[in-house]
Amino acid sequence: MTLRGDCLSAVNSAAEFLLVANNPEHSESGGGHGAKGVDFQRWWAVLRMVQLEQASEPDFLLLFESVQDVAELDSSTAPTRARVYQVKKKDSGTWSWSVLTGTRTPKLPSKTSKAASTTTKTPTFQKVAESTLGKLYFSLSAFNALPVEGVFLSNAGCDFPLANGGSAATTLPCSLADLAPVHTQLLTDAFASLSTGGAAPDLSQIKLQKVAIHPDHLNAPAIAAALELLNERSPEHASQAAAFVDSLLMKISSLGRHTDTCATFEDLVKERGFSRSAFTAALASLQTVPDRLELLGIWLKQLQDEGMDFRTVTAIRVAATRVQRERLVGGTDMFHEIEKFCDDWAEAHSWTTTLRPHMEAALTALKAQFSGYRDDDLMARYALRAITKCVDQN
Repeated sequence: MTLRGDCLSAVNSAAEFLLVANNPEHSESGGGHGAKGVDFQRWWAVLRMVQLEQASEPDFLLLFESVQDVAELDSSTAPTRARVYQVKKKDSGTWSWSVLTGTRTPKLPSKTSKAASTTTKTPTFQKVAESTLGKLYFSLSAFNALPVEGVFLSNAGCDFPLANGGSAATTLPCSLADLAPVHTQLLTDAFASLSTGGAAPDLSQIKLQKVAIHPDHLNAPAIAAALELLNERSPEHASQAAAFVDSLLMKISSLGRHTDTCATFEDLVKERGFSRSAFTAALASLQTVPDRLELLGIWLKQLQDEGMDFRTVTAIRVAATRVQRERLVGGTDMFHEIEKFCDDWAEAHSWTTTLRPHMEAALTALKAQFSGYRDDDLMARYALRAITKCVDQN
């Protein structure tokens, strides 16, 4: 995260951030976006944490619904810069100018005449304060000590013309200063109406950013990023990428619900923040969780000792690796249906000191329900689910 600006003392910066965060004019209430919109924000936040860790940031802190939707600071104790996000989901299409700015869409100058039309209506700014970009700028204008920039982030582009003739809908990320001159002038005037008497609005402070998160598969990018991180840091736990990001989501889900005024910056971090130290602690906790494929190896050895032939054992091992890959990308409806069947059957049937009779009985039940699958595939799926149930109970 690189921002311009002279960094004043960390104490002043932290105190200023606390002051802004305690002002309800600068916070967002997640419930107003609907459950799916809040889920979008949270899954993006999980993805962002993984990205920051991949970038080897020495420290970071995400604060939820403290200043706008999410605030990202470079330190959980002594911040020197910040980024404030408005994070919005859109199911289809692009974001329009009027929706994001609260102003009427300006007309671009005619190709045959560069002169402004004398009939152009004087713009009104009554709706700017309640618009998405208006709120974002207003929060930025509250900071003096802490260098800060704003980001409007969405899965959809913005239908804004750029000065170079392109469109912000297809050219992202970009800043509001990159827009066509008539649009930048209108935004400058609109934002100036929110904080009279201050410096002229700096449109380069606000970025437009598009993120590739599909509304129907919110967790997929976070899982992919976590898989890449785990393959680099802890390959033996890469199969747990989905479980890892799920645990992160659970940890941050309650953070935005704390709306009480905080007495100190430390209280703010405790109530609404998730830091790099919390992230690395979650990452370290994976080391204490047994790897499913490693445990499967122990089960397969026992099955072989109990008389199962080597070729079948090998086929189950190969199938298990394939099943784990399928899990990492989310799995199909049938994938989850088979897993549920395995869970229910394992709970309903007792275990003995020998493993093979139990596994063969499970296979018989699975084949009756899912006849289109190979025996080794069904046995691999059952073994992995049974192992997971054992691990979860411990």
